[in-house]
Parts: sequence; structure tokens; C-alpha cells
Amino acid sequence: MNLNKLFTALRQRKNTPARNQQAGRHERYTQALEQFLDGQPAVRLGGVYTLASLIDEWLTDASLPEQVRREEAQTIIDALTGCIRTPYPLAQKRQVLESNEAPEGYEGDFTRDQEALREEQLVRRTVFMEFSRRLAAVAESSKAGHKKSQRTVPPISPMWADLRFDFSDAPIFYPLQQLHFQNADFASATFYGQADFSGSTFHGDTSFSAAQLTADASFQGANFTGWVGFSATHFAGAAEFSRARFADAASFATVTFTGEVDFSDAVFSAAADFAVSAFKADADFSRLNTAGIASFAAVTFDGKALFTASTFRDEAHFAASVFNRPAVFSKSLFGGAARFAGVATKQSAMFSGVRFAGAADFSGASFTQFADFGGARFDGDTTFSRSSFFAVIRTSYDMDFPQYANFANAAFAQGADFSEATFTAFVGFGRATFAGAVSFNGANFAGAYFADAKFSQKADFRQTRFSYAEPSFWDSEGQQKSARFSAQADPQDYLFEVRPESPHGFSCGTAELLNRTFVLPLGAVLYDPDSWDEEKQGYTRVSEPAK
Repeated sequence: MNLNKLFTALRQRKNTPARNQQAGRHERYTQALEQFLDGQPAVRLGGVYTLASLIDEWLTDASLPEQVRREEAQTIIDALTGCIRTPYPLAQKRQVLESNEAPEGYEGDFTRDQEALREEQLVRRTVFMEFSRRLAAVAESSKAGHKKSQRTVPPISPMWADLRFDFSDAPIFYPLQQLHFQNADFASATFYGQADFSGSTFHGDTSFSAAQLTADASFQGANFTGWVGFSATHFAGAAEFSRARFADAASFATVTFTGEVDFSDAVFSAAADFAVSAFKADADFSRLNTAGIASFAAVTFDGKALFTASTFRDEAHFAASVFNRPAVFSKSLFGGAARFAGVATKQSAMFSGVRFAGAADFSGASFTQFADFGGARFDGDTTFSRSSFFAVIRTSYDMDFPQYANFANAAFAQGADFSEATFTAFVGFGRATFAGAVSFNGANFAGAYFADAKFSQKADFRQTRFSYAEPSFWDSEGQQKSARFSAQADPQDYLFEVRPESPHGFSCGTAELLNRTFVLPLGAVLYDPDSWDEEKQGYTRVSEPAK
């Protein structure tokens, strides 16, 4: 081949239709980007649509390797998200400019600024909407077995799901509800006015770490299909996450919630981390459902903390948390270990009807007002060792809550450890059942009520102290209800002994059953566990009260 033929062949190879098409895309990209950056609103919108279409063209160009297609598409994505991250001075005036009238002393042309803000909101939100249309189509195609979506113009490449969307440090001053996001990074972004993501879906990993939300934020009904991080984020207004769904791990560690928070009916399918967060106002986690480890360790709740009827299927960590207002866990389920060691409640703590399916650790916990564990079920080992139940003396007209601890009808299936616990107010264990060994060794009581309680194994009351009244193990009002102790236990396992300085002690006598004699508090009885009568719903072999 001579040189002329070689040069001709090279020119023909260089100017193939495919190469000409790629060169044309680059030229259109430059023109569209200029439109997006410099044109009027209609022109800028045209630039957005062109750039989004170019991404589709690159991703669906089967003549190119996937890596090249992805890189070309990512270049356009980065250009669009870079524009989203561009500062916009009027963003800080969003709440003012969205009002009906200019406030007194407004600096600038209020009407013109309103129009400019609306135009910028429209253009920037359109970028998100164009992304969303395509990401929604990819998600629908995946669910439908890669069938074409009927809601958008094909072709839409599944490679959209591999792209990154960097909105970090962006000023966001427009709603983003009902949208689809993919691998979205909002780290350190600032949200001016309401941050509205209600009903949105977040695919892939999502980050809001260190974001600043200056007003109310709504993620109501949002779905997170990948990891999501809100660590160190600041919510200056109310935060709405009711009915939100988190399919992967979610981190809210070290977050500050200044306004009211609503996670009611939220579902976390993996780990939920709220450790060292601060809730400055009421926090509603009612009917919360967590499948992975839930961490609320070292959290401060300055408002009411509502966890009513919540389900923690794995471990739940509340150790060292502080509840400055009422804490309500009534009717909740803890499927794994429940760790409340060192927790401090400054007002009422409601655990009535709670089921602890695993170990429950309240060691060193501090309950300042009414602590209600009435009807709670403890299926695993339980410890309240070194816990404190303090009474706060109030005037009669300022009595918000009863000043005592309630364990009436509580059921302890395994060991229960109340050693060295302090009850400065009355504590009731009426009708409580202790299937395993129970220890009150070294406990301090003001007064205690054990009428109709049932002890099946060892009961250790050594080194106890009663400051206001001796403990009661029977109730003479109406039908007599005596505490019951199993006659199948070793008599040496029932130990009743107060410290020498205790103002009040145990008044004990003896009771006999199964040819064995036990020393029990006066009024208590022995029962034979093998004598249960299902029809009568009671034990048929019961001793006379100890006397």
C-alpha cells in the first residue's frame, strides 16, 4: 500500500459515523452546558433536557465499552450536580420570599427577587426531576424483570444505577418530594426553608452527614433501599420520618434534633444508630420497628420520648441515655438483649406491658419519678442491680405522677437481680412471679409490697434495709392474698435478713408443706408447683400462712 492509500484509509477510519456521532455529542454537550449556565429560564431548561438526553445516548451506545459510556455519562452528571452545588445568595431569603408580602425594611426589590428565586428553584428542581424520571424507570424495570417502563420514553439504561450524584455542600432551597435518588451525597448540604423529601425513594448509599436543615424537614413515607447516613446532621426545625423505610443500615449518630421529631411507624430492616444524638423537643418513635441492632446509647432526650408499642427484634442499646421528660415504652417488644445500664429518667418511666424476650440490663439505672414495669415480661436474665428509684417530694397541687415504683404483675422467667438497688419510695411487687432465683441482697427500701407474688426458686433478702415500714407479704383486705414460696426449693434458699441499722425488719414465722418446714415472712405461704389445677386455676396444695 502506497502512502496516499494509507493516509486515505486513516482518514476514513477517523471519520467513521460512530466517531462523528461522538464528536457531535461533545459539541452538543458544550452548547447545552452554556445554555444551562447563561440562558434565560426557558433556555436553561432546554439545556437541562439536552444534557439529560445526552446521558441516555452515551449509556445506550452499544458501540462503546461500558467503562467509556459510564465515564462520559458521569462527566455530564458531574457538570449538572456541580451547578446544583453553586451558591445562590437568595437561597437564604427563601422563607421571606415565599411569603405574600415583603417584610418591613426588606433590602432589595422584593418582587424581582421573588421571581428570580422561583426561576432558580424551577431550573434546579428540574435537574432532580430528570434524574428521578430515569432512576424510577430503572427501578421499575428491575422490578418488572427488565421490561420497559410505561412512564418514560425509552431507552433508559440500567447503568443509571451505577452513577454517582454529588450534592455535597449544595444550597437546597426547593422541595424534592416524590423523587427517586441514586447514590446521593448531600453531605454538608444546607437546606434553606423546609426540606421536603416526603414520599421519595433513595436507592444505593445515601449521605446527609453534617447537613444543616434550617427549618422543618419531612421524610414522611420515604424509602431508603441502601445505606443512609445522617451523622452529625443538624435539624433546626421539626423532623418528620413517619412511615419511612430503611432497607439497609441507617446512621443518625451524633445528630442534633432541635424541633419535634416523628419516627412513628418507621421501619429499619438493618441497624439503626442514634448513638450520642440529642433530641431537644418531643421525639415520637411509636410503633418503631427495627430488625437490626438499634442503638440509642448516650442519647439525651429533653422532650417526651415515646416508644409505645415499638418492636426491637435485635439488641436495643439505651445505656447511659438521659430522659429529662417522660419516657414511654409501654407495650413494646424487645426481641434481643435490652441494655439500659446507667440510664437516667428524670420524670416518669413507663414500661408497662413490655416484653423483654432476651436479657434486660438496667444495672445502675436511675429513676427519679414514677417507674412503671407493671405487667412486664422478662424472659431472659434481668438485672436492676445498683439501680435507684428516687421519690421527688412535691406539693399536692403539683403532683404530676405517683411517686413510687411498680412491678405489679411482672413476670421474671429467669434470674432477677435487684442487689444493692435503692427504693426511696414505695415499691410494689404484688402478683409478680419469679420463676428463677431473685436477689434483693443489699437493697435499700422505703417500703415494699409483695402480696400475691410467687417465688419458685431462691429468694435472697439478706443485708436489706427498710427505712419507713417493714415489707408486706400478704393483704388482709378482702380475700387474703399471700406471697407464695415453692415448697420444692431448699429451705436454706429463702433468706430474710436486714442490716443492723435498719429501722424496720422482717417479721417471720414458719410454714410447713411436703413434710418440710420453712422460715417465711408472716402471712406468706408455701405451695407445691406440681399441684396446679387448670380447672380451678390455682394450686391445690398450699400451706397455712406463716405464723
